[in-house]
Amino acid sequence: MGRKKLGKKRAKKRYPRMFIMLSAALVAAVALGAAYYLIAVSSYQSMPAILRAAIIDGLSEDFPNPRFIEEAKNLLESAGYDVTIFNGSEVNVELFRRLPTMNFTLIIMRLHGGRIQQPIGLFIGSGIFAEPFREDKYEYEFRSGYFLKGVAYAGGREYFVITPHYVLEKFEGRFPSSIVIVLSCYSMWDQVLASAFIERGASAFIGIDQKADISYLDRAGLELVRYISQGAGAEEAVLRVMEEVGPDPITGARILHYAGR
Repeated sequence: MGRKKLGKKRAKKRYPRMFIMLSAALVAAVALGAAYYLIAVSSYQSMPAILRAAIIDGLSEDFPNPRFIEEAKNLLESAGYDVTIFNGSEVNVELFRRLPTMNFTLIIMRLHGGRIQQPIGLFIGSGIFAEPFREDKYEYEFRSGYFLKGVAYAGGREYFVITPHYVLEKFEGRFPSSIVIVLSCYSMWDQVLASAFIERGASAFIGIDQKADISYLDRAGLELVRYISQGAGAEEAVLRVMEEVGPDPITGARILHYAGR
């Protein structure tokens, strides 16, 4: 008889029961976490953006127009905006300085305006007519050129004027891709003021290229608000208003849009 070859049986690897249970729990936890993440991302992407609008009425004392404020507020609230109105003494340097930190997605300013004249006689675009001028306030900002003294075309009142340089260097924080509408004379005389707001995080700037009548600013401004509340972008809203309302019939002023590069 031949010999039977005896081979060694390969031993089966045994894992402790506790190790198997922990591994299964780990796999389940990872799977659950991934599912939760996908649900959370999907929910976040489907959530509507928070719409917050500011109406800054720097003309509320000199040239009040409560109808404009009420209609603009109603249009925006109907479109889902949370609306905050600033008027009277609330419209001041501190408000403008902190404005980027307030998370407004739409900012409408109803203000006095004028061109800034340089020492060599050239004009650059408007600044922000922030609050009535006083000799004993903002001495450093005034001496350093951050603020100027401006005289309103309508009414002749003197104001502290915030320059584009101050917007760039002294405003706090950044705008959250806000649309900024400045309903004041010369706010888009050139792109200097607009560029400062864009550099500070605004997505678009809408202004007026020259002197304009207040009634025109209010009429055109309300139509801008109407189109934006209906979902139009800044450029589209300006084009529609210029087609339907046109330039100021008295001065020829036009509404312009700027969004940077």
